Amino acid sequence: MALEKETEEKIFRVAQTVFQKRGFEGARMQEIADEAEINKSMLHYYFRSKDKLFQEVFQAGVKKIMPQLFGILKEEVPLQQKVHNIVNFYHDMFRDNQYLPSFVIYEMNQHPDRFKEFIGMMNIQLPSIFSEQVSAEVQAGRIREISPEQFLMNIVSMCMMPMLAKTMVQTIFSLDEPAYFEFLEERRSLIPEIILKGVKPT
Repeated sequence: MALEKETEEKIFRVAQTVFQKRGFEGARMQEIADEAEINKSMLHYYFRSKDKLFQEVFQAGVKKIMPQLFGILKEEVPLQQKVHNIVNFYHDMFRDNQYLPSFVIYEMNQHPDRFKEFIGMMNIQLPSIFSEQVSAEVQAGRIREISPEQFLMNIVSMCMMPMLAKTMVQTIFSLDEPAYFEFLEERRSLIPEIILKGVKPT
């Protein structure tokens, strides 16, 4: 049983890499089997179909992002610290999973109904504590009028755009791989400053 579990986990890790790089349409079960060093029949023994394996990979990918993000939004910390925590989460996640953001976004747009159903099953909603926190800052006059949704989107979009458009960023700015990640590290410290200054009352 231990060997079977180990084999299943190895297949899954390989499938994550292949699907995230190539998407559902571009991935081939034979490639996954070859990378996992098993035959195709064994692959189908553990995962009955390409669609089933893909769904498990996609759901695991979403779970790496959404629950962690919403967990940060629920934290009992000042809003300013929460901004830093969100930015750090996205940058750390991307360093460990470079293909994950573009993979999730692409497949989410390809199959929006399936994504909505999955998110519904996870019962993910914008935490009330975050909404109340932003509203309290607005009412106290510490930040200008802005909805919690817009505030969050400002942070997430500033983090994700250079990650989703990695090739474009590297090409336009002539960045090799190390220089690209130096660029992201610079943004890690810049984004909270830009976000927080941007919502200061005029």
